Amino acid sequence: IEIPITDAHVPNLTVQVELVGVSERTADDGATLPDVPDRPAYATGTVELRVPPFSRTLNVSAEPAQDTIEPGASTSIAVAVTDAAGAPVVGADVLVVVVDEAVLALSGYELIDPIDVFYRTIYSNVGISRGRDSILLADPEELIDLVEAFKAAEFDEFESEDAADTVGDFDAEPSQSALFRGAANFYSSSGGGQIEVRQNFDALAVFDADVTTGADGTATVEFVLPDNLTRYRVMAVAVDGADRFGKSESNLTARLPLQVRPSAPRFLNFGDQLELPLIVQNLTDADMEVDVVLQTSNLELDGPSGLRVTVPANNRIEVRFAAHTVSAGTARFRAAVVSADHEDAAVVSLPVFTPATSEAFATYGVIDDGAIIQSLLAPTDVFPQFGGLEVNTSSTALQALTDAVIYLAEYPYRSSDAYASRIIAISALKDVLEAFEAEGLPSAAELDAVVRRDITNLSALQNFDGGFGWWFRDQQSSPFQSIQAMHALVVATNNVYSVSPQVMDNGRFYLRDIENRIPPSYGRTTKDMLAAYALHVRRLDGDPDPSKARALWNRRGEGLGLDALAWIWPVVNDDSIEADILRVFNNRVTETAGAATFATDYGEDAYLILHSSRRTDGIVLDALIAMAPDSDLIVKTVTGLLGNQIQGRWNNVQENSFILLAMKNYFDTFEAVEPDFVARVWLGDLYAFEHEFSGRETDRAETLVPMAELTARGDDDLIIAKDGAGRLYYRLGLRYAPTDLDLDPLDRGFVVQRSYEAIDDPADVRLDADGVWHIKAGA
Repeated sequence: IEIPITDAHVPNLTVQVELVGVSERTADDGATLPDVPDRPAYATGTVELRVPPFSRTLNVSAEPAQDTIEPGASTSIAVAVTDAAGAPVVGADVLVVVVDEAVLALSGYELIDPIDVFYRTIYSNVGISRGRDSILLADPEELIDLVEAFKAAEFDEFESEDAADTVGDFDAEPSQSALFRGAANFYSSSGGGQIEVRQNFDALAVFDADVTTGADGTATVEFVLPDNLTRYRVMAVAVDGADRFGKSESNLTARLPLQVRPSAPRFLNFGDQLELPLIVQNLTDADMEVDVVLQTSNLELDGPSGLRVTVPANNRIEVRFAAHTVSAGTARFRAAVVSADHEDAAVVSLPVFTPATSEAFATYGVIDDGAIIQSLLAPTDVFPQFGGLEVNTSSTALQALTDAVIYLAEYPYRSSDAYASRIIAISALKDVLEAFEAEGLPSAAELDAVVRRDITNLSALQNFDGGFGWWFRDQQSSPFQSIQAMHALVVATNNVYSVSPQVMDNGRFYLRDIENRIPPSYGRTTKDMLAAYALHVRRLDGDPDPSKARALWNRRGEGLGLDALAWIWPVVNDDSIEADILRVFNNRVTETAGAATFATDYGEDAYLILHSSRRTDGIVLDALIAMAPDSDLIVKTVTGLLGNQIQGRWNNVQENSFILLAMKNYFDTFEAVEPDFVARVWLGDLYAFEHEFSGRETDRAETLVPMAELTARGDDDLIIAKDGAGRLYYRLGLRYAPTDLDLDPLDRGFVVQRSYEAIDDPADVRLDADGVWHIKAGA
């Protein structure tokens, strides 16, 4: 069989031959069975015929006008495209790229041949279905009897009643009737003046995707080389129509007879001392006497700015200049080399980061009336170019809370804790946000509708025992979700929302019997936390139970988690216990100069109560505001919470709900008066700063007294004053860099000491073969 191969068969053909015939039947021992029909036989064979895309391959040439050229010079690339027969290709689209070979070598980049991309082997994906596998073979001896029976019968006898009985007998033998049906199916199937300074070190010299060949199949790409001293790879990819492709590569080298290559570090730190290495290369056949000169900016040289050196023919030498940084920012230097008629220059800039060793501390505070005085000791042995005194003032500790409320309002999941969290936060906080005119927040009417809808949906999840299912009614009541659901409904009721009296009564019954509602598998700390939460909600609902709260404290004391302590604190009604609880919080806080956080651990039970440390911070903050309004931990806890926001909110609905509730209580307690004051700052007799705060706003005012000013003035007093109504929040921060980088170890918190006593009897000590010392016990 002859098959003509044409261009349409590129890139390959799959040829499959199917043979169908018959062969003799044989017994199990291989002997031929006489007087039986031949059995069906078939054979198949496949071959892949590669049809190379020679007719679709374009011959591409991309040659630079010169193989070697000076950096920064103008040059061109000559592009020519011909087809497989050598004829020019008119109107071919060509991409021309010229890239620094050093950059390509970093990743081992190789230009992909478009022919290999577009003409990969194509698989036929043709499946063959044969009837052979549906044939059920019978025993050959039985087949002989069957054939004889057919021979003995005439066609008209099959129409008679006796023949019908015979056919019925065949139908009773499925293997035999299937044999003939199977056989029937088988046969019906089948890709010398001013030195020119090199400063453009772009690795990409050309990227031109809009080159088109003319009538002669050629095109020219003109460009200016960057200032690199390197070898460039010239790459061209050509396309003609939808099915013809080609590529080409060549090289272009940028070089000078005399070259200077700075080898500067990637960056510097303020206070660094360094040696700037310059590589001076002579590419001629004679020795050169070369003058090397260095100019710097934000770098000071620690020696001469110029040197005269001799560079051997076709060789290179290294020249170093000692220098040190002046200030943080950007350092620049220009290196030039001159020898007779040959010259070269290069400019390098690199960042100078703030000191590698810097120190900072800050203090925070609030002013309700008058002024405060802070003594300031001028830092000594520090760099005057870096750091200074930072003064920040604001009229509120509530930074933008809009994103947290929007997150809750748009939370998509319909669980009881989601409904409860949204009800708690929105019903309590919407008036505060309106006071700050928060941008992007839904209108008051929209938020009100959200709360009313959630109350209806949450009430529908209440079970007959008064508890609440997590996702559905008639689920087993979940203790934490049930308590939080009642917490939300109580908060909503206190904010004049309507809640079914039956729902409230059933929930109150559940709270009073909370100890019997908690599964025995819950841990002791978790059970205590749930009992305390129920007492907290009962107090909010006007049903305080101080005796049960005191009993919980007396039974567990400081073993209670911080959440539980915060919730029973306002309930116990006992001065001694209240003082002990405050002491626990003061002892277990993680505190910095400006922020405070709290943490408690529920182990493997954490998921049962949706615990997180940020939520604990919010719960403790709420209790501190109610029970210890003078505590300096309050402002620090607010600062810590605001500092842990991500994209304006906290991590989940639980955190956002409890933190926003605490923020609302903070606002009501400490920022009820609308700000209308002027903040002023003096450093000794220097009037340093003034800012006016009028109305609700979240802006911060900032100023910086440079370190040079502080060191020049010496020790002084810093005065911060507030004139007007409202609360002033301030932060005083001092940042500096010590001139001596060999610092003493920090002494923070505690010291571990270890002492050793001499062993009197040498027999108490021995050294084994492995070099391990063995000391007699008690020696």
